[in-house]
Amino acid sequence: MVERTDPGSVGVVAGRVVGALTVVLTVAVMLTHEEGFYRAVRLLLAGLESDFEVPVWVLFWGNVALVAIGRYAFCYVLGSLLGVAYDWLDRPAISTLVVVVALIGIVDGIYGGFGAKSVLVGAGYLLAWLAYVPVFAWLLEEAPDEEGPVRLE
Repeated sequence: MVERTDPGSVGVVAGRVVGALTVVLTVAVMLTHEEGFYRAVRLLLAGLESDFEVPVWVLFWGNVALVAIGRYAFCYVLGSLLGVAYDWLDRPAISTLVVVVALIGIVDGIYGGFGAKSVLVGAGYLLAWLAYVPVFAWLLEEAPDEEGPVRLE
């Protein structure tokens, strides 16, 4: 049976929250750099002397969709792995989870901040990752201690 307070499952939900927050931030950054994308694609196509017939705006929105899906999936999987690691370490203090999540948030913030050329964007990624901890702790605390199948009432 699956334990209802399974940290892996709780980590998935918390990872989804982080994924949603970072997707919003990522899409906002991409929209502010839209003209740069258009310019780069036009230069690339001109350099290749290609007869490529797909409009650049289709490529841009396809890129936005793929990046959003990828970021959400990344946070979803990493959130689950954090929950599993938390359980594997015999459920240490939440402060341990805060340190690990802060390190992940710092790395993601540095990467995102350099990409956007903005310290505020980097701080936004860090804050989005720090939102993982209260969601994880709240869901882990709220789950009943009973084992067995979940029944809708």
